[in-house]
Amino acid sequence: MTTARVQRDDRELADVCKALGSWVRVQIMHYVLRHPNCIGNEILLHLPDDAPHAQSTLSQHLRVLRDAGLLEAEGDGPAVCYRVNRERLAWVQQQLADLQ
Repeated sequence: MTTARVQRDDRELADVCKALGSWVRVQIMHYVLRHPNCIGNEILLHLPDDAPHAQSTLSQHLRVLRDAGLLEAEGDGPAVCYRVNRERLAWVQQQLADLQ
Protein backbone atom coordinates (compact mmCIF):
# COMPACT_ATOMS: atom_id res chain seq x y z
CA MET A 1 0.00 0.00 0.00
CA THR A 2 1.28 3.46 -0.79
CA THR A 3 1.84 6.07 1.89
CA ALA A 4 -0.77 8.36 0.29
CA ARG A 5 -3.35 5.56 0.47
CA VAL A 6 -2.54 4.84 4.11
CA GLN A 7 -2.85 8.50 5.02
CA ARG A 8 -6.21 8.82 3.23
CA ASP A 9 -7.55 5.69 4.95
CA ASP A 10 -6.25 6.95 8.30
CA ARG A 11 -8.00 10.28 7.81
CA GLU A 12 -11.23 8.59 6.75
CA LEU A 13 -11.12 6.29 9.76
CA ALA A 14 -10.51 9.24 12.06
CA ASP A 15 -13.51 11.05 10.54
CA VAL A 16 -15.72 7.99 11.08
CA CYS A 17 -14.51 7.62 14.66
CA LYS A 18 -15.29 11.28 15.25
CA ALA A 19 -18.80 10.73 13.85
CA LEU A 20 -19.25 7.84 16.29
CA GLY A 21 -17.81 9.88 19.14
CA SER A 22 -21.28 10.80 20.37
CA TRP A 23 -23.26 8.19 22.28
CA VAL A 24 -26.42 9.58 20.69
CA ARG A 25 -25.07 8.81 17.22
CA VAL A 26 -24.11 5.31 18.35
CA GLN A 27 -27.69 4.86 19.60
CA ILE A 28 -28.98 6.07 16.23
CA MET A 29 -26.76 3.53 14.45
CA HIS A 30 -28.10 0.73 16.69
CA TYR A 31 -31.68 1.75 15.98
CA VAL A 32 -31.20 2.02 12.21
CA LEU A 33 -29.40 -1.34 12.10
CA ARG A 34 -32.42 -2.95 13.76
CA HIS A 35 -34.96 -0.92 11.71
CA PRO A 36 -33.73 -0.48 8.12
CA ASN A 37 -35.63 2.09 6.06
CA CYS A 38 -36.88 3.85 9.19
CA ILE A 39 -37.76 7.53 9.08
CA GLY A 40 -36.30 10.26 11.25
CA ASN A 41 -39.40 10.64 13.42
CA GLU A 42 -39.25 6.94 14.34
CA ILE A 43 -35.63 7.35 15.42
CA LEU A 44 -36.52 10.38 17.51
CA LEU A 45 -39.27 8.50 19.34
CA HIS A 46 -36.96 5.62 20.25
CA LEU A 47 -33.94 7.49 21.57
CA PRO A 48 -33.25 7.08 25.30
CA ASP A 49 -34.98 9.56 27.60
CA ASP A 50 -31.72 11.36 28.37
CA ALA A 51 -30.98 11.93 24.67
CA PRO A 52 -31.82 15.25 23.04
CA HIS A 53 -35.26 15.07 21.46
CA ALA A 54 -35.31 18.18 19.30
CA GLN A 55 -35.83 17.46 15.60
CA SER A 56 -33.08 19.91 14.69
CA THR A 57 -30.59 18.10 16.95
CA LEU A 58 -31.54 14.74 15.47
CA SER A 59 -31.11 16.19 11.97
CA GLN A 60 -27.59 17.31 12.89
CA HIS A 61 -26.67 13.87 14.20
CA LEU A 62 -28.08 12.20 11.08
CA ARG A 63 -26.14 14.59 8.85
CA VAL A 64 -22.87 13.77 10.65
CA LEU A 65 -23.50 10.03 10.18
CA ARG A 66 -24.40 10.54 6.51
CA ASP A 67 -21.34 12.73 5.91
CA ALA A 68 -19.16 9.97 7.40
CA GLY A 69 -20.75 7.50 4.98
CA LEU A 70 -22.26 5.41 7.78
CA LEU A 71 -25.89 6.11 6.90
CA GLU A 72 -27.64 6.31 3.57
CA ALA A 73 -30.76 8.41 3.16
CA GLU A 74 -33.47 8.20 0.56
CA GLY A 75 -36.45 10.50 0.21
CA ASP A 76 -39.89 8.93 0.46
CA GLY A 77 -42.30 11.78 -0.14
CA PRO A 78 -41.94 14.21 2.77
CA ALA A 79 -40.10 11.62 4.87
CA VAL A 80 -36.50 10.48 4.62
CA CYS A 81 -35.73 6.79 5.07
CA TYR A 82 -32.41 5.80 6.64
CA ARG A 83 -30.37 2.63 6.47
CA VAL A 84 -26.85 1.70 7.49
CA ASN A 85 -24.25 1.62 4.72
CA ARG A 86 -23.07 -1.92 5.40
CA GLU A 87 -20.13 -1.63 2.98
CA ARG A 88 -18.84 1.39 4.88
CA LEU A 89 -19.38 -0.37 8.19
CA ALA A 90 -17.43 -3.40 6.92
CA TRP A 91 -14.64 -1.03 5.81
CA VAL A 92 -14.53 0.50 9.29
CA GLN A 93 -14.39 -2.95 10.88
CA GLN A 94 -11.50 -3.92 8.60
CA GLN A 95 -9.62 -0.69 9.34
CA LEU A 96 -10.01 -1.28 13.07
CA ALA A 97 -8.90 -4.91 12.71
CA ASP A 98 -5.78 -3.69 10.88
CA LEU A 99 -4.80 -1.69 13.97
CA GLN A 100 -3.91 -4.89 15.82
